[in-house]
Amino acid sequence: MPDRRNHLRQAGHNEKFINHFELDSTIFLDWVVTGIFYSALHYVEAYLATKDIHLRKHKARDAYFQKLSDLKRIYRDYRTLKDDSEGARYDLQQFQPQEVHQLFTQEFNTIKNHILRLLPTP
Repeated sequence: MPDRRNHLRQAGHNEKFINHFELDSTIFLDWVVTGIFYSALHYVEAYLATKDIHLRKHKARDAYFQKLSDLKRIYRDYRTLKDDSEGARYDLQQFQPQEVHQLFTQEFNTIKNHILRLLPTP
């Protein structure tokens, strides 16, 4: 199972992917939204790994947002990213650059910063 460090590395890797796109001109906003979600997911997984919790199913991970008080306050942001990612992948939802920018600067950054504050220093 990946540990905290591996999940943080993957989250950073996904962020690098996201940052390769110019939001105002890319035709791949759906992939950017998906990348934002999966980066957030790996930040959450990094935290869960510190609790020796390793999950593969989205539904099981979602349940931990209610079980762990440290995660409750970011569930709305996480759910927004998850829903938009699913919308992009399965419902062919279209996004505007400003919407994607908001997902990154608000929901994603809220999750990332919250998780990084919770993680023990190595």
